[in-house]
Amino acid sequence: MRKGVKYHKVVLQNKKLQLVYKTNLHIMIMNENKITTVTSGPYTFQITDNTLFSRTNNEMYGRNFTIGRIYQDCVQISIITENNEQIDASMRILRNDGQEWSISNGHMYNMIKTLLHYVYVQIPTLTHINFDDKSHIEYAGEDDDDNHPLQPMMHDDPIPLYYFSIVFNGQTWYEKYFNAKQNNPTRHGQYRTRIAEFLYEHEYKTHIQFGRFVSLFNKREEEMAELVEYYNHANNFNDFFQSIPEQDRCRLVGPWIQQFMKYILKDVFYSEDWIIHFPLQITGENNETRKYYYPEDMNITNNFQSKNICLSPDDI
Repeated sequence: MRKGVKYHKVVLQNKKLQLVYKTNLHIMIMNENKITTVTSGPYTFQITDNTLFSRTNNEMYGRNFTIGRIYQDCVQISIITENNEQIDASMRILRNDGQEWSISNGHMYNMIKTLLHYVYVQIPTLTHINFDDKSHIEYAGEDDDDNHPLQPMMHDDPIPLYYFSIVFNGQTWYEKYFNAKQNNPTRHGQYRTRIAEFLYEHEYKTHIQFGRFVSLFNKREEEMAELVEYYNHANNFNDFFQSIPEQDRCRLVGPWIQQFMKYILKDVFYSEDWIIHFPLQITGENNETRKYYYPEDMNITNNFQSKNICLSPDDI
């Protein structure tokens, strides 16, 4: 809700939702929901389109687009307007539960792509969408059930997907599939240069001997004995990460990747303030020169804790 806007009344009638807010200046009303069913590949989604405007002067204040099938499982794009002109557009992924959110089955990709296409068709003057990358891998760790490296639950220390994806794919998941960029173009260029140097230049790795490497995440060499052979035989950091067996990557890399990559990418990479440009430049499906790696059955979670924001028709 807007700051200073007081909740006044909720009207539920004929499965149409109206929210009325009261301020010192206007009575504002949220228009009744427009619900559209969209099919993308094997998935069927429902998109809810809400518009908030002033009853007194018919000025639009904002517009919210929400996609999902159950309220925990959705993406929302919010448009903020001023004088009936769009001044900001942002996307957030609400916390969800269940295996349907795994990127391995394409559900997340199709949901975001479908909503982005829908919003751009509705508002073709949009140039970009802002978002924060809060994606994590749900990782069970060594002390959880059966020592399985991946479990369908949130671990106390989930692995940041953006760091994990950078070391194994050279880019984040959003960069790969939506050509996303940091909003600051200078910083984004510096980040891409740093990644190229870090992953592929032999000299970069030679300046970080194994003892120094493990000290960057507060470990001693004897504690990281499983990694020493992979590290010492690698020509560069890309060779090192690629040489780790896929079934061991979450276990061997997950516990320290965040601390290590914060050091490597300091001052040039932040998970907040990213953008996806319109018209969409979808790069992940076709003409791939390098297959995108992710652990099998990987789930994506986000740290936005609000519940019951996305409404299915049955909830209205």
